[in-house]
Amino acid sequence: MKRYRLNIKRCFLNEEKIFGAILYLSLALGLSTAAYASTEYAEGGTWSHGVGSKYVWSYYYHGHKGHGATAIGKYRSFSGYTRAGVKAKASATKNNWWVNRAYYNIY
Repeated sequence: MKRYRLNIKRCFLNEEKIFGAILYLSLALGLSTAAYASTEYAEGGTWSHGVGSKYVWSYYYHGHKGHGATAIGKYRSFSGYTRAGVKAKASATKNNWWVNRAYYNIY
């Protein structure tokens, strides 16, 4: 009777390969989030808007005119008419799969 010897190669994963795989998967699946925020001086007022890890927001302040702010994520949020000298604030839950938007309005 003839005996056969099996050659089994063993594969070992080193720590660098494991870390690289976890990093790649977290980026590919969107587990890392980048925040975007901006402040602009627009039409005599100050407009702050951005997208964070959970929310999209729009804040607008004007000292002499009525104004409003709108944020659109999973739903639309509107501050309503805000009188001069008061900051208009709107925020909505961020939409992960579509574009998030922020606006301001002057009356």
